[in-house]
Amino acid sequence: MRAEAHIASARIVDRGPRPRPHRIPKKLKILWFAYVDYNSGNAHGGNLRLFNYAKELGRDGHEVHLVVMKRKTDDRTAKSMYLESLKRQQVITDYLEVEYRHPRFRGKLAHLLFFPTLKRLLLRKDRLPVTDTINEEIVDRQIDVCLFSSRDLLFVLPEISKGLPTIIDWVDSYVLYHSRQLRVDLRNYRVVSALKSLWFLADALIEERYNGNQCALNLTVSPVDKRSLDFVNGRARRNRVLLNGVEPHTANQIVKVRNQIIFTGTMDFPPNYESAIWFIDHVFPLLRKQLDINLVIAGANPVAELIIRAGPHIEVKGYVEDLRHEIAQSELYVAPLVCGSGFKNKVLEAIASGTFVAGTSMAVEFLNAEMRDQLIVADTPQELAEAIIAYLQSPQKFAANLENLQRIATEEFSWRRATKELVAIACEATTVA
Repeated sequence: MRAEAHIASARIVDRGPRPRPHRIPKKLKILWFAYVDYNSGNAHGGNLRLFNYAKELGRDGHEVHLVVMKRKTDDRTAKSMYLESLKRQQVITDYLEVEYRHPRFRGKLAHLLFFPTLKRLLLRKDRLPVTDTINEEIVDRQIDVCLFSSRDLLFVLPEISKGLPTIIDWVDSYVLYHSRQLRVDLRNYRVVSALKSLWFLADALIEERYNGNQCALNLTVSPVDKRSLDFVNGRARRNRVLLNGVEPHTANQIVKVRNQIIFTGTMDFPPNYESAIWFIDHVFPLLRKQLDINLVIAGANPVAELIIRAGPHIEVKGYVEDLRHEIAQSELYVAPLVCGSGFKNKVLEAIASGTFVAGTSMAVEFLNAEMRDQLIVADTPQELAEAIIAYLQSPQKFAANLENLQRIATEEFSWRRATKELVAIACEATTVA
């Protein structure tokens, strides 16, 4: 357990080589290939990253033109209204919807091929209308750089205008994600799930290696994901870390609910519900033996395996309108992550909301050493339970840590600051395209 106040002399985050400073001759015009979850808004982590960066870019006079895929499952009216609202709010400059359907036979055959070049050659004719449309958009809009955060649209990457700078924002390394999920499946003797995870892992390994070598620069959302990508694509010097930001909490002082602990996230996302179930089954019984304690699980779409675990001292709330308020009134935020990857927005939001955090190493691995050393970190059920009890019995001992953590979160995790780094990376990409 790391619990005592500790202020390190340096704040080191492995972000890869720092972007070389480049003079920006004009405002950038960015073509951003993205998946937009129009039902979830900022509750979806991908939306949170995309829209905050796009909004900050727009404030500085840059243009963000979105490219999104039309899907069979789309509610066309709802999606169109959502995209139009993003334009009205000046989050994005404009958007383009493209439609692509795998041909039935060649699509199935391509799905079985693990060699991306063969896939591309097999499907090139069917994809040509999409790539032609996008190349026209690039010319018409005088696009300066293309940024991919939708894996479904990566097939466009080798076909777009030659010499145009391209960046892939992988966000999470799926190789890391699926390798961890595979370990969880094997540990729980889930043979069918393990085979699926193994298939997804192999697919992610090929995708991140092949496409990671097609672009000028690659982005990930955490140092851990970058290390995974470095291993996969062998291009460490062209891989970068671009962290997420956090909105400061501006609400008035909120009274804490005594002995209420909370965990949040979209609860049909495996890393969230797997971790919540692990905590309920292995850690919470140890807490109940010593404390009159209540656990709140808050987040949309809780799975059945989680709902059936609700009881007198465990509340599975589902979607909560004001999640920050729910976090702020809880005495402790628990982050018992046992799988997954990427940037844990929930951890930083808890800190910004004035709620201390206790979690596993996996939950805080995206933070630098200074921040990790000021949180409660434990990986076994017994250690985590003991650490939580120690905090709830004497929360005042951790007040200085929390104050320092809030200061760091405000100073170092602002969207404004991160956007300046994104612009520098985009400009650097023009020199290596």
